[in-house]
Amino acid sequence: MTTPDLSMLQAECAQLRTQISNLQAELRRFKSIVEDTDQLITEVDPQGCFTYVNSAAERYFGEPPAACLGRSSLDFLHPDDREPARQALIDHLQRGERMLTIENRIVHRSGQITPMLWTITIHYDEQGQFASATSIASEISHIQRLRNELSASRAMLQLVIDNLPQAVFWKDREGRFLGCNRRFLADAGLQSVDEIVGRTDFELPWREYAEAYRADDLAVIQHGPKYNIEEPLIRQDGTTILIRTSKIPLQRNGEIIGVLGNYEDVTLLRQQEDELRTFKLLVENAPDGIAIADLTLTLQYTNPALAGMLGYETLVGVNVKDIFYPPDLPILQQIAEQVMQGLTPREIVRYVHRDGRLVTVQASALALYDRHGHLSGYASINRDITEQIEAEEELRRSERRNRALLEAMPDLMFLLSADGVFLDYKADRSGRLLLPPEAFLGRHVTEVLPPYLANQVLVHMARLRETGEMQQYEYQLDFDGRIEEYEARMVSSNQDVLILARNVTEQRRMERERAAMQEQIIAAQQATLRELSTPLMPIANGVVVMPLIGAIDTARAQQIMETLLYGVAEHHAQVAIIDITGVKVVDTQVAGALMRAAQAARMLGAQVLLTGISPEIAQTLVHIGAELRDLVTKATLQEGIDYALKRQMTVRR
Repeated sequence: MTTPDLSMLQAECAQLRTQISNLQAELRRFKSIVEDTDQLITEVDPQGCFTYVNSAAERYFGEPPAACLGRSSLDFLHPDDREPARQALIDHLQRGERMLTIENRIVHRSGQITPMLWTITIHYDEQGQFASATSIASEISHIQRLRNELSASRAMLQLVIDNLPQAVFWKDREGRFLGCNRRFLADAGLQSVDEIVGRTDFELPWREYAEAYRADDLAVIQHGPKYNIEEPLIRQDGTTILIRTSKIPLQRNGEIIGVLGNYEDVTLLRQQEDELRTFKLLVENAPDGIAIADLTLTLQYTNPALAGMLGYETLVGVNVKDIFYPPDLPILQQIAEQVMQGLTPREIVRYVHRDGRLVTVQASALALYDRHGHLSGYASINRDITEQIEAEEELRRSERRNRALLEAMPDLMFLLSADGVFLDYKADRSGRLLLPPEAFLGRHVTEVLPPYLANQVLVHMARLRETGEMQQYEYQLDFDGRIEEYEARMVSSNQDVLILARNVTEQRRMERERAAMQEQIIAAQQATLRELSTPLMPIANGVVVMPLIGAIDTARAQQIMETLLYGVAEHHAQVAIIDITGVKVVDTQVAGALMRAAQAARMLGAQVLLTGISPEIAQTLVHIGAELRDLVTKATLQEGIDYALKRQMTVRR
């Protein structure tokens, strides 16, 4: 080999060593990029088992890369996503495709779920068989949030369109409706958008003017927008209104695909203007304060509600920190940080009113971005909940008062479900219960109460359901041989039943004692009355007088006889004077009673003397044929006494 050849080989070797060194450096740099990236990079074999994972596995799987090797990639997916992922790969393999993009969720060892976007490259061997697959996965949580926000935005857009005072509609190039808002549906007499999709003006209540509408549609498609077209429209109820219509070409990707139109009922324009003015006033006077601040938290806009809430005419140019309650500034910082993270925090914070008092609000904040996607400021909605918090505190105080009142009540309280299960209770002052709470709470009345009482409770619960009226009943319980009496009231409490039971044992005992005492008093009063109604007085030795006053019935006649006989026997009377001066009516019954009394007294050895017979009574006695031959009669009591005394004097001689 010549010297030039050797030099050339040496130069080539040096060049190769340089290239190898550069390649090794590139390899190290590539490996560093792969290992240090926050994207998950993996490789799987034909069985779907990992043959390589980068260090991001620790972040997403919670496992070191070495622990993942040899395991099925499906093991790390959410159970609901495994079969769709496997089927997607099979479909691409069957079509011989090399690229696959798929979204699914991976499950961290801790259980945390992360949505991921996988870009998979499929590798085939020389025979065209699946050999391996490499993939790069990126977390798409923020994309999911954006999708949710987009869905909410679309819903809000539809809501806004539905609440527009104008009717809005859109058609394809053939005049078939693709959609509309609620106002348009109402004029068409339809309930949902699905009912109008695919129809034309010729199939709707205004078909009489469909030709003119179609001509306008074609003109808009061919020549451009048309505004303020005044034309008639027949509604479903048959009324014809005058509408002002505007139409523009409906475009997608620069291609005209139909017509977008709206109209308003100009026959009611004044009414609509009033309604719009009212709506604007409602927005301007909304109770929630709305604010927009720049990145330094300097207010760029506030609605009247927020300014008024804090006692200012305007807050534009004021820094939020200057009106924030100082102890709540850390919360403000926390809100700003969460907003920058893409969150929409909702916190309770306090502002300082212009007069120095605190205003408590529930604040919601969100980020504002410029057209380049850069954060440009913050927006917040503030609802004044100062009165609500004060009301809640007052409610808590009221609950404490009510609890104190309940505790002060001497009654037992039981709360039962509608089917008779004990839910809660409150003992009375004695604290005594038939069973401990754990023995009856959560159990049915038939399981814990004596059968008769359980049946009584169920019967009254049924009546309560039927009538809705309070039920009252009484029952007794045996406490170690001592019978306790209770008075119960049952009322509805929402869907449950409340029973208030009061121990009335002592009350009933006192009532019984009082009743017994009253009976004794009544008996004594009756005895006194008997003595007063039939008095018998001795006026001389062997002479007694019984003056009678008032009506004489069967019971009193018997009493007269008893008193007379006992008096005669007690005083050893030979003469008994019965004075009827005070008796206004004497009939057969009274006469018979007097005759029987006279006969009984004569058996005891006494003569009965009847005095005080008035002319009217004498006439009555003759008229009824009363036999008074066994009686001595005198006109007056004085004559009777004189007769009796003389008789006694004669007997003594």
